[in-house]
Amino acid sequence: MIKNNIKSLMEAQGLTRYRLWKDTKLNRETAYRLYDDPDYIPSKSVMECLWKTYRWQPAQYIFCIPEELTQQAV
Repeated sequence: MIKNNIKSLMEAQGLTRYRLWKDTKLNRETAYRLYDDPDYIPSKSVMECLWKTYRWQPAQYIFCIPEELTQQAV
């Protein structure tokens, strides 16, 4: 299961989803979804925007939970 942890990354830096939207100049819906929905995986262009704005590597906000661990949680 692939997830994003943008919200945790932003909160650790004291940044809000509004700040994400304003800093990146992404579409508001995209910025807010990226912040609010850990199942949302950004497109290449959004990843490039995050790099240009915050210098975040994709490995800083995209991670994988092994399937066997997600099945144990059920």
